Amino acid sequence: MKKYFYLFILAIVSSSCNYTIYDMNRGELKIARKDTYQVEYMADVPAGTTATITYRGENNVKYIEEAYKGKLDKIVTLPSGQNVKFTVDVKLPKTTPASKLTTFVKVDGEIMSEQIQTGKNVKYRFEFKLP
Repeated sequence: MKKYFYLFILAIVSSSCNYTIYDMNRGELKIARKDTYQVEYMADVPAGTTATITYRGENNVKYIEEAYKGKLDKIVTLPSGQNVKFTVDVKLPKTTPASKLTTFVKVDGEIMSEQIQTGKNVKYRFEFKLP
């Protein structure tokens, strides 16, 4: 009986935590091989909150935008063979209608990932390797 009580308490606690996690690694992209690619990162952080955003730029430099507000739209030129990673961590405010985080990643104008997430703690992770 004691273990059922603990299971019940665990269920209540876990149901009050509202996490949304999107984590995908697509590996090497199946697109035409070129010397360089235009990679576009976009995140629309809702009003009333801030996000921590990281992405890879030219020369494999890792950029970290802490306490970012508003819309991020970065276009970088990356060489063939580079690993690309884009992350967004945000605690969305409780509003009606529900707040949402909108993200996408494009390579040479073609959408590789497009996500709309809701919840309280949102974690978006998207990785791939350029051919």
